Amino acid sequence: MNVLIKQIANYRSLLLLFVLYASLMSSCISVKKVVYFQDIPDSGSVPTAMAPSTKFVDPKIESNDILAVTLQTIVQNRESNTPITTNSAGTFNELNGFLVDKNGYIELSLIGFVKVAGLTTAEARELIKQKAKEFYKEPVVNVRIANFDIVVLGDVTKPGTITLPSEKASIIDAIALSGDLALTAKRDNILLIRSEGDEKKFVRFDMRSSQIFQSPYYYLKQRDIIYVEPNKNRIQSSDNTFIRNLGILSSIVSLASLALVFKSIK
Repeated sequence: MNVLIKQIANYRSLLLLFVLYASLMSSCISVKKVVYFQDIPDSGSVPTAMAPSTKFVDPKIESNDILAVTLQTIVQNRESNTPITTNSAGTFNELNGFLVDKNGYIELSLIGFVKVAGLTTAEARELIKQKAKEFYKEPVVNVRIANFDIVVLGDVTKPGTITLPSEKASIIDAIALSGDLALTAKRDNILLIRSEGDEKKFVRFDMRSSQIFQSPYYYLKQRDIIYVEPNKNRIQSSDNTFIRNLGILSSIVSLASLALVFKSIK
């Protein structure tokens, strides 16, 4: 009887070791897989020079963009002759803006339709300013893309749609705003999906290399999609089949132990 109990204890010990081994294998992550910019030497206080980074190019306005357009003008107060500022063309808020239609136009009060698609926000500002001079005295115009949205999916802390505060935004900015990559994310295979007309472009990034700063796709465009692939350890740890198989194996060992006990009693 004592021998049988020892055998059962050995079976259970082996099962426990197997479960611990499987857990360690599913959670073990190499340091080299998670460190960013590994090709930059650890030189202490000595700066490391690299090739010129990608130059920023202002994004072009596209159909379905929502523009925040503010037009202000100086008018004379008849009583005091003091210049005062008034909003004339409209001011963007969270509930509205100026939608660029499928033909590339927006419509402003008095000014009418203005074609802005294909222009940068700086170029659109100057165009609207010139047209506004026909109706307003010394107009001051500001234009920005209000829905400069980026979608971040996959193994990040906060996946979802991000509205970037600036048009000069990089893939690193987007990852930082999404809460950074999880430790289980594949840093060498970050996927950028970009729409250009009717085409989709797919670009891969390696966050472990400083060459990311030289990529022509380093700076983002509105409606870019970033996908962060999880590594195999993350997939295994969340795999229901893997967990279910461990449970089945545990049940089999327990039943076998009970069968041995009943056999020894008889």
